[in-house]
Amino acid sequence: MSVIPTYRRRPTPLHAARAGIGICYCAAFLAVGVLYSNPLVLGGALAGLVLAAAFAGASAELRRGARLALPVAVLLIVINALVYREGNTVIFRGGEVLGRRLDVTLEAVVAGAGAAMRVLVVAGAFALYTAAVDPDAVLGLLRRVSYRSALTGSLATRLIPVLQRDAERMIEASRCRPRPPRRGRVVLAVLARSLDRATDVAAALEVRGYARARPARARRRPWSRHDTALAAAALSVVGAAVAGKVAGAGGFEAYPSLAVAHGPRELGLALLVVAAGALPFAGARARLGVANA
Repeated sequence: MSVIPTYRRRPTPLHAARAGIGICYCAAFLAVGVLYSNPLVLGGALAGLVLAAAFAGASAELRRGARLALPVAVLLIVINALVYREGNTVIFRGGEVLGRRLDVTLEAVVAGAGAAMRVLVVAGAFALYTAAVDPDAVLGLLRRVSYRSALTGSLATRLIPVLQRDAERMIEASRCRPRPPRRGRVVLAVLARSLDRATDVAAALEVRGYARARPARARRRPWSRHDTALAAAALSVVGAAVAGKVAGAGGFEAYPSLAVAHGPRELGLALLVVAAGALPFAGARARLGVANA
């Protein structure tokens, strides 16, 4: 089973919306993860992402993205707990290693957990984007800036899943051998296969005259109700996040003692992000029970 979230066309508002609106919608959750370290606000962003992925039929893709980011999140918590000793509340007293005492404080653990939540929010936003925004439509937007760069990006995004499937097939085939090769040999084989594919694709493009191709003007389509709903949700989240940051909302201080803001502004922002994950899909005829491979 593939562990990289991939795009699949589904009958949901996020899939039906134009690529630029889909990017802005996913970027709204990303902005919350970048701007805030408050656990309450980040929890709202995670809940909003879970709801949006569920309504978009991309829960499996979101879980895959979370599995990729989870080791980094755990590593952040462990390293922060072992390196920083500035907190006032000691929860574990260790011995000395290389003349340094390993004392673990509650504040260091919570600070690492906050950083881990930010990583999960960022990873979740990218996973939702990868699963629900058409990459061809995104590259169509870039085509207005640089046709050749868009073509290169399109080929790269198409070949990555192909190379992953090649690696999976090679690993399965190697298990049938009495002495399976090491993973390094499989990686080298996949690399060699990728170079062969690149050569074949380059030759095919040259024969078809892509070097002299010129992009055709795309016909603009009117905004749909899905575009309007998703754009309104994205603007609301980004506007509230920026305004809250300017007003000093979402405060979080780990050292020397914990100080987490949890007033009406933080609660309101968290609820707004949660609502943004569900309201654009309200009333839409989406197949929410789609099985995600």
